[in-house]
Amino acid sequence: MTGHRSRRRWAIPMVAVALTVLAAGCGSRVSHQAIVKAARGAVTNGSRSSSGGSAQALGGSGTGSTSNASATTTTTLGSASSGTVAPGGTGGTSTGAGAVAQGNVAGAPAATAPSATESTINIGNVGSYSGLIGAIFAGGQQSLEVWADYTNAHGGLNGHPVHIYSEDDGGDPSTNQTDTEQEVTQDHVIAFVGDLEPLTASANVSYLQQQNIPEIGGDAASAQWWQSPMLFPQASYIQGESDHSIREAVAAGFTKIGILYCIEDPTCTNGYNTLVPQGGAKAAGADVVYSASYSLTQPDFTAQCLAAQQAGATAIYFAGDGDSLIRMARDCSAQNYKPEYLADSIAVSAAVEADPLLNGLLSTQSNFPWTDSFTPAQQTYQLAMKDYAPGLAGSATSAAEWTSGELAVAADKFLGATPTSAEFLQGLWTISNNNLGGLAPPLTFNAHGLPGQPECFFEMVLKNNQFVDANGGNYQCE
Repeated sequence: MTGHRSRRRWAIPMVAVALTVLAAGCGSRVSHQAIVKAARGAVTNGSRSSSGGSAQALGGSGTGSTSNASATTTTTLGSASSGTVAPGGTGGTSTGAGAVAQGNVAGAPAATAPSATESTINIGNVGSYSGLIGAIFAGGQQSLEVWADYTNAHGGLNGHPVHIYSEDDGGDPSTNQTDTEQEVTQDHVIAFVGDLEPLTASANVSYLQQQNIPEIGGDAASAQWWQSPMLFPQASYIQGESDHSIREAVAAGFTKIGILYCIEDPTCTNGYNTLVPQGGAKAAGADVVYSASYSLTQPDFTAQCLAAQQAGATAIYFAGDGDSLIRMARDCSAQNYKPEYLADSIAVSAAVEADPLLNGLLSTQSNFPWTDSFTPAQQTYQLAMKDYAPGLAGSATSAAEWTSGELAVAADKFLGATPTSAEFLQGLWTISNNNLGGLAPPLTFNAHGLPGQPECFFEMVLKNNQFVDANGGNYQCE
């Protein structure tokens, strides 16, 4: 058991740090308090200014465009100052069917960032940060820590500072169950946020239901996320990403598809089942000319490359991890085979972005592409990462963890003097058609019911070793 366990306790102190974000163009400002209020409503752009230093302007006028200025960090701790943020442009207008554009937050006077002076809230987190799939979630714990640091510097959860207990289950279900129960009984957590556990999610569901403790956001990769009233996914079901990716490939002229899926993670197999036995690829207009399974530990993909090439596959849908995708692109290139690559969010990493053999890769994302700064809420993520973890590479994991945290913020309005799980649940059940300011698809939860959000996805394309949002900050709904 101890071989799987890596226990990290984050006691996040309350700090008030000087920060001013200056708006380009008209010079209007949005107070942190006004933005937080908007974030807790429906389909509005929530945002928070960064802490830990001062940062130059993000945003400006125009549609679908913002400019990123470098952040200058100072270490002035303990002094309260204004925490303001400038609104960016709208998320752009997509011409594709089902596209949803993000709105703007109206300007408001600057205001001092509120203080988190109430009792501390203990938040739990359990994820597979080591083991067979640990590399997929690299940076997950650090990203959640950034969210906690930032949140505590900007009012906490309804005035309560956050204390995070994070556990590594190593991909082992029994360890996941033990860690979950320990965090409840010994650490007295009242909710879990950002659990990344596609191999182990089923281990703790019964316990969470017995204890009526919510799990707020996470990998959203297993069916349990849509089958338990205690699980609140911050994204659309990841299996829908496969269908969406194939549709986009067909629209681009790639109709002959090859599919590779890993054998270790049921998420990979489910993606294959969605496309082939369940007919998703055919319904999208694709002809699946080749399919095969592979192992995450597989060192060489030459055989699969040759088989896909001989079958005439012009695109490869790859259900698996980023490292394996890099190995496949290497081996296929050695055979002078360079298909269009399609990958779900779980496979996308900084290493993938840096590989020139993967230029042109299309990746479907359930949460906002981590490169985006089209909305104030997305700009806040960029600023927080610069201030608190400037060396941490962005990824689909960091976007998922940040969005999970912001879902907790949107659900905090009923947290009282001594916060409880029941109060968190009460807040979650009031969330309706809320995209968290452009971080997520429209989220809807109901008391004792299942998530009601549609399947909506963002798209990223790898161009010149840099991921860009293919739809300018908009998601598309099926």
